[in-house]
Amino acid sequence: MAPLLEEQMTADKPPFTFVGVDYFGPLNVKLGRSVVKRYGCLFTCLTTRAVHIEIAHSLNTDSFISAFQRFTSRRGIPEKVYSDNGTNFVGGEIELRKNIEQWNKATISNYMLHKDIIWTFNPPYASHRGGAWERMIRSTRNIFKALINQQLLSDEQLLTFMAETERIMNDRPITAISDDCRDLPVLTPNMLLLMKSNTSTPQGVFDKKGYICKTMVETNTTPSE
Repeated sequence: MAPLLEEQMTADKPPFTFVGVDYFGPLNVKLGRSVVKRYGCLFTCLTTRAVHIEIAHSLNTDSFISAFQRFTSRRGIPEKVYSDNGTNFVGGEIELRKNIEQWNKATISNYMLHKDIIWTFNPPYASHRGGAWERMIRSTRNIFKALINQQLLSDEQLLTFMAETERIMNDRPITAISDDCRDLPVLTPNMLLLMKSNTSTPQGVFDKKGYICKTMVETNTTPSE
């Protein structure tokens, strides 16, 4: 097992103080009569394991900086950001690798320096250092695929389902689950982000004839008071 980063063991900082960032995709969306590509930009808090997902319209440097600006506007400015070099992407991520290799690292570094952020690119052949956020990428993909069920989305629907994917990811337990009813409830990233214990509402199931197939049918009903 690879050694943990020091930031993964720092407990006295707010969420998203230390962040790992990675891309996934492409995600096909319908735009009029065309099909265009979008990309998920996933930010992982290295201490709480919370995630934040932004949608990038391209893989160029400016698009990444825009996604990063949206992230910091909602989650605050981190102290340190880790990301993989393009050379650490493998297999089906060849498109991502080629484009990230072409990022203007000087532009990104100047942007981060202006905000007093330490930016660290993992060196080639050290992809194990990005394991924390790479596992989040796999989980995010699996949840997103289960939600959309191979449907072709619009941009608005993509944003909606990515927000739902983010919620599900942040509602996962990060402490041991006990079968003793006297124990405290499990801790989730959303509890740390929202500062309340009940962060979920009944989600229901999708009716294939509605919403993306048009309507979400709630399987749980709230009793009247």
